[in-house]
Amino acid sequence: MPRRGWIRLTGRRMALSCLVLLGGCQTGPAPAEAPAAPRRAADIARARLAADTPTATAPAEAPSLLVKPSETQPPSPEEIASQVPDPLTALQRLEEEMSRPDLEARERQVLEQLRQRLTSLARPQVVHLSLPDAVRRTLENSYAIQFQGYAPAIDAARVVEAEAAFDAVFFANFQNDKQDRPSASQLEGTKRENRVFQAGVRKLLASGMQVQTSYGLTRASSDLIFQTLNPSYFNQFVVEFRQPFLKGFGLDYNRAQIELRRIDRRMSVEKLRREIQEQIYNVEQAYWRLYQARRNVVVSARLLTQLELILRSLEHREAVGLDVYKVQLKQTESLIQQRRAEFVRIVNDVRDAEDALLTLMNDPAINLSIRAEIIPTDVPSIEPLTLDAVGEVTAALTNRIELREARLAIEQAQLAIGIAKNQALPRLDALFRYIVDGLGSNADRAFSQLSMNDFHEYVVGLEFEWPIGARAGEAAIRRARLQQAQAIAGHKVQIEKAILDVRRAMREILTSYDQIMPSLRAAQASEAQLEATRARMEKRDPANLEVELSAHERLANARLTLLRVLADYNIALVNLERQKGTLMKYNNIAIHDIGPDEPPAN
Repeated sequence: MPRRGWIRLTGRRMALSCLVLLGGCQTGPAPAEAPAAPRRAADIARARLAADTPTATAPAEAPSLLVKPSETQPPSPEEIASQVPDPLTALQRLEEEMSRPDLEARERQVLEQLRQRLTSLARPQVVHLSLPDAVRRTLENSYAIQFQGYAPAIDAARVVEAEAAFDAVFFANFQNDKQDRPSASQLEGTKRENRVFQAGVRKLLASGMQVQTSYGLTRASSDLIFQTLNPSYFNQFVVEFRQPFLKGFGLDYNRAQIELRRIDRRMSVEKLRREIQEQIYNVEQAYWRLYQARRNVVVSARLLTQLELILRSLEHREAVGLDVYKVQLKQTESLIQQRRAEFVRIVNDVRDAEDALLTLMNDPAINLSIRAEIIPTDVPSIEPLTLDAVGEVTAALTNRIELREARLAIEQAQLAIGIAKNQALPRLDALFRYIVDGLGSNADRAFSQLSMNDFHEYVVGLEFEWPIGARAGEAAIRRARLQQAQAIAGHKVQIEKAILDVRRAMREILTSYDQIMPSLRAAQASEAQLEATRARMEKRDPANLEVELSAHERLANARLTLLRVLADYNIALVNLERQKGTLMKYNNIAIHDIGPDEPPAN
């Protein structure tokens, strides 16, 4: 072929290769304008997520919808304490009553039984516990929090593992190949021995380029008589660049695993927050249930004592021949036995409540081998609370942990779509290799010749690969898009659930508070009715006895109801903060040393 024609043909081939390269680089949608600086994959994912998923933004002046309980005048703490005292306070009052000189022997005997019932909660180890102290001990010693606390550190290590993919790697290998085979020609030796040693460094760049430099030394010996250098030493210095232009190209794809691991770590932090929040809620709930259970013992013991006094009075009247029927004795005795069985269950409820609180706190300072009596020192809140329905829902949509986890899941799904799109592209890699050679009768002479750079090689190449049909790549993209749609739907589900939970929590607060005053008034009215019944009762006939027994039952039930609504109200207050995701802020609790991957708080 003439030299001019060969030059034209070569030029056309080079132009065609450039067009292929340019076309391969522009397979994806090109941005409208080049950014001033390269963006991280996480930033791009957030931008795409913001564009694809519209989020509701509160107006400058958000409307408010104030709701408040119908009862705005709270009861006094003295009124509450007079109806439902703590066992220690009830014991003090009992000592004062038993010190009266006009107390009859049968009454003193019954009151002594009341003292034994009230002291049945006593233990060798007594712990006076406030609610902040219980929360503090739980945060310091809870195994559940410690277990979840390892997750952010584990995921932080995974971030470092993903970043280590871009670390330089040193490699070295040695091979000794010794052959002894027959030869059919005098131009080939029968015995050969090749010793090959190679060492170098390779590194993956953020663009996807593989850079490698290496040095190799080969010692070859043979029994061939025509070999000039025997043994011969041949060494090479190699620099190689391999750059993908389609599949595996770009910062987004190559740093995607790092961003995914960082999102995993942020999700671990959110799960840790959720676990801390649940433990705080559980310990506060257990605290108020223990408060309720201890006072239930006093109410039940009082009722049982009053019934026993009535039975002693009936037995005394029967002994002196007054108007007492057998049916009255059996009716009272039956009621006493029922209440004794209930008292056993109520005492067991106190033990269960103490065990639940001790398990949550897991405090090593409390010796579990010696049964401890836990005495709550805080009194329940009885103040009315005015709520802003719109503001509470807005706070939940801003701070709820489940919503932040759902948004992180959407971000992960968006990154997965980018990875799937990149993996669906054909593989087009450009290769450039530069080699410097050196040969000598020993290693020093071979290296001297290599350092003179007299003998060198150049290798330029393109590698193309495209699966026919590309079904796997398309299926991966479809799967990633479906997972993104699923994550977006999950986020909407969490929004609806947050609104529902906050509304329920607010209704529970209002309902519980509105029950406090009626329950207190019911207890006071039952107590007044009982006093009036005693004052007007001239004889204990069956009708009057039925009225008196019913009055004692109503008074005990009213006091038990009052205790329940007090505990429910204080638990509902905590539950509202839990449903909003602000329980940690409510208790002034923060997680320190989160790390640079954690975004700033809202």
